Amino acid sequence: MQLFETTGNIMLKFRGYKLFYQNRDAAESMVRQIDDFPSFFTPQHDRPFIVDCGANIGVSVLEWKRRWPGCEILCFEPNPHTFNILQKNIDANDIPGVRCVNAALADHNGHTTLYGDLAKQGDARGNSIDPAWGDRSELAASNQSGEVQVVCKRLSPYLKGRVVSFLKLDIEGAEQQVLTEIAAELETVEAIYVEIHETRDSLARNSVDAIEQQLKLAGFTMEAESRFDQHALPPHLDDWQKRVGASQTQVMAWRS
Repeated sequence: MQLFETTGNIMLKFRGYKLFYQNRDAAESMVRQIDDFPSFFTPQHDRPFIVDCGANIGVSVLEWKRRWPGCEILCFEPNPHTFNILQKNIDANDIPGVRCVNAALADHNGHTTLYGDLAKQGDARGNSIDPAWGDRSELAASNQSGEVQVVCKRLSPYLKGRVVSFLKLDIEGAEQQVLTEIAAELETVEAIYVEIHETRDSLARNSVDAIEQQLKLAGFTMEAESRFDQHALPPHLDDWQKRVGASQTQVMAWRS
């Protein structure tokens, strides 16, 4: 992993692309994770439509463009600072066929509160519109927690009338409400990766059991495994994870 200083910005080379970033630990973590990212589906054609919900700085976008150069990608990222870096990574590499939307995904259009590490050089892993996951106000003294109003959007209008080759849903605790909101569009989705974020306080509205039931009813075959490894969240959140009973589970779902 090679690091470069470029006119005040920091970047590394990833899959032959320039990858600009805000937070080195977070960027290196996402690069390490992408090697293990589930490859459980093969697109049916050369121009698959991929939807990346929770795109962060675009590591997954760059990976998919390397695998399938002709793919069309729609990605969502709510954090304003992170979104700027995401768009920079698309523009700096002159990547066609990628649309970036600066919004959180929810079950309504409007505005909502985004909680987490919102500093310009902050670690955006774990930022969430669900306070049970993102509000870590006890860490505010060290500038590791805050909140900001962001635009939120329903996902279903973006999927309507489209065949979605792959849907990635990694939105830090809002997975169940978004899957409920797009229920009518799921029949045209070929494969889904959902990273489910649970705490003791959020189980009633976002749980592995409920999401697996949603996907089963939509006709998917599924496989689930724990996603709670050393790179899942920043190390300074270890005590918080234990205190709130935080867990992460990845569910891979596909059409038989």
